[in-house]
Amino acid sequence: MKTFRLSQSSSNSIEVEPNVTAVGFFDGIHKGHQQVISAAIKKARQLSLKSAVMTFDPHPSVVLKKEKQHVRYITPLKEKEEILENMGVDYLFVIHFDKDLAGLSPQSFVDKYFASLKVQHVVAGYDFSYGHKGKGSMETLPEHAKGRFTHTVVKKVAQNEDKISSTRIRSLLDEGNVSDVQKLLGRKFSIRGGRSEEISKTCFSIDISSSYYLPHPGIYAVTISDHHRDYKGMAIIEDDDRTRSETSNQKVCLHFLETPGSNVPEEFIVYFHKLIREENLSSQLSERSSQREKAKEDIRQFFRIG
Repeated sequence: MKTFRLSQSSSNSIEVEPNVTAVGFFDGIHKGHQQVISAAIKKARQLSLKSAVMTFDPHPSVVLKKEKQHVRYITPLKEKEEILENMGVDYLFVIHFDKDLAGLSPQSFVDKYFASLKVQHVVAGYDFSYGHKGKGSMETLPEHAKGRFTHTVVKKVAQNEDKISSTRIRSLLDEGNVSDVQKLLGRKFSIRGGRSEEISKTCFSIDISSSYYLPHPGIYAVTISDHHRDYKGMAIIEDDDRTRSETSNQKVCLHFLETPGSNVPEEFIVYFHKLIREENLSSQLSERSSQREKAKEDIRQFFRIG
């Protein structure tokens, strides 16, 4: 997959082949997003064209809402790229979202980011909007396309009659309900971070980018991957400060239920299974230590480790 990072001045200067493009922010790439992207890939194959995804960075709320200085993502851009590549997407267009982009008229947006990128067919969700104040919609797209491309609208994707959305996933993460998050994503919720501090041979603190939307503080049953082997373990999330600055990392403590070996890697991927216990951060240190030991036994039972 080729990734193109585009701005107001760059979209006309890249060389791409005619393509079918799925467009949206796609934070989380949940089952609803997957349906939109898969529809674009299928259409591209039918038309013998390249498949593409168009997304935006940063989140539009950073630019459009004065009180928003930093946004946390279910899937930061790096993870989003990896998931899309694994889905078989040929091109990823990452459009830099700034005030100039927000001010484009719907017609100018279509001319600049669809027509100039050789888009032959656009696929988007029913609620996708574009242009200044979101005045462009899937209903107005044929007017702005002027016969240069066709389009497909993907209807609402729901589970138990509720729309599958990034907002709903964040609400579940706020509850620590990573089990239901997995159902909406179609995969386990995960984060990745670099090794920060060795507390013992089976316990490490890792730095997590402030771009991640972390689950509710608590103790979780997790699988810890070092890219070569998976380990059963426990993750402790203590911090619930979602307003920290963009440059300030978050910390997560990992306890391995099996020794990771002598060559501990610099980076881990942590896959969340279940919230085992919430922590009372006001408790005495000795009480919290006892709670964690009990949680560790509960996690052993969860994984059926003798």
